Parts: sequence; C-alpha cells; structure tokens
Amino acid sequence: MANIMTFKEGDTLIGRGDRESVAYLIKSGWVEVHLKKHNGEIEVFTLQAGEIVGELGLAGLSHQRTATVIALTDGEVEVIDQGALIRLVNGPGSSLTPLLAALFSRLRTALVEDDPYDLDDTFVSYAKLEGLNASARQALCNQPRMVGHLPWVFGAIRPPQSVTDLFREPKRIDVKLAGCSKLVREEHIIIETSEDGGLQLRVVEYGDYCELDDERVGYGKTDATASLTVGKHTLSLGDRSNPFIFSLQVLM
Repeated sequence: MANIMTFKEGDTLIGRGDRESVAYLIKSGWVEVHLKKHNGEIEVFTLQAGEIVGELGLAGLSHQRTATVIALTDGEVEVIDQGALIRLVNGPGSSLTPLLAALFSRLRTALVEDDPYDLDDTFVSYAKLEGLNASARQALCNQPRMVGHLPWVFGAIRPPQSVTDLFREPKRIDVKLAGCSKLVREEHIIIETSEDGGLQLRVVEYGDYCELDDERVGYGKTDATASLTVGKHTLSLGDRSNPFIFSLQVLM
C-alpha cells in the first residue's frame, strides 16, 4: 500500500543538511526547490505532480540533503524509501513505472546543458495567463504566467503505462493539466503565430471541450483554430463538467 503524506502551503518537506534517505513522488500540488550551488548561488525551481524530489538520498548518492524543498500549495506526496523501492522492483512493473518516469524526467533535466525554459534578454511577452478557477490556478501554481515563447502548449499529464513508454521523446508542455479525461491530449491546445502575423489558438486533433470567449472551438477529429486579437479573452478547456478556466490577455 502506498505511503501517502499530505502537506500544506508553507511546509518544509526537505531541509538542506537533513539526514534522510527517502524520495517524494509528488501526487498533487507544487513545491519549490532551493538548491545551493558550488559557487554559493541559490538556484530556485518548482516541481509539480508527476515529478520527484529527494532521489539522491533514495539512491544512496548523498547522505545529507543538498536542497531545501518548500510547499507552494497544499498537496500530497508518495513517500518512497529503500524498502518500498525494493518492493516496487520485485512487484508488478506497472507499480514501478511512475517512479521511473519521474527519475527519467529529472535525469533529462540534469543532462540538458542549455535549458530551453531559461529566459534571456530576448524574452518577449506575447500574452499573460491567469487562472480563473481552482483547477486553472493550480495548473499555474497560483500565480500569473507570461507567454514568452511560441508555440505555447497546454497539455494533459499522461503517466507512462509501460517501461517502453519511458523511452518516448517527452513532449514539451508549458501548462500541465492534471486530472483530465483521456480525450484531453498531451498536446491539446497551442498558442501560436497565425498566417497574418498575429496570434491564434489551435486545438490539436480536437477531442474534448474548448471554448474561447464562450464560443465553441472545433468539432470532430481535425485541428481547429481561432484568432486571438489583442485584449482579454476567456479560455475554457478540458472536461466540460469541470473545465480549466483561464484569463488570456493578448499583448501583441
């Protein structure tokens, strides 16, 4: 049985220098990692559902925590100790797959020399995105996001179902949508440049619900597009009974 631990906004899950050997697989919520680098600088980054923290201690590669991890929102984690890891290895492969997926994700991040998510002096603000309901705010970690590159992708988190899935090229998702129906794709909705030089919204191989300013976008199984004029729009997507609702302010 999984060992689930809940946390509240502001809780410290891991303290730098602590002596622990467990990892945390995030089931829901967001956490902020404060990592002290060799030059003394503090690197800060966020993690959310489907990602892992504390993997160095679990693997026995560090006897002290190398970072401090603070909860940005309420949520829960699955606690993985070495005993649990052994049971997962000896048990059904499907039980181990989420943990392996999280580890693969962290390894990919660690091995990328030039992080495409890093912002530099060429950053352009195309639009501002805010959550208008609880699920949308959770997807944005309760703070506005600037659309600073194109294309900008909204997509569902799809946990791998087999070990083979672990070797798929990961899709870039800028806004990860948790708890969606299977009709919401990994590349579900994209903000991109239109032929006339402005912005447009594209629903990829339309499957589930999407509305822009209360107008339905797309029917059937082909891509559908809608123009994004300068100004504020309302974007609803996901499951019709419990959609993600965002405010999208197009700036240029």
